[in-house]
Amino acid sequence: MINELRNIDELMTAGDVRRMLRCSLALVYRMADRNQIPSVRWVCPSENGGRPKTMVRFKKDDVLQFIEKNYQKN
Repeated sequence: MINELRNIDELMTAGDVRRMLRCSLALVYRMADRNQIPSVRWVCPSENGGRPKTMVRFKKDDVLQFIEKNYQKN
């Protein structure tokens, strides 16, 4: 696990994944919620006392594995 963390610079935002998969942002978040694509999540408190924000990031290798796993050649 520690060795995997060395590639932290490869973390992608949901927007990055959306562009890579050419799908909606909502679908990326649903796939993360369903554990179809593993994700890293943490809560960031609001600076002005508003609602906290949940940050979601993806490892590039996990997204590539998702693509490979779901690839169907006709």
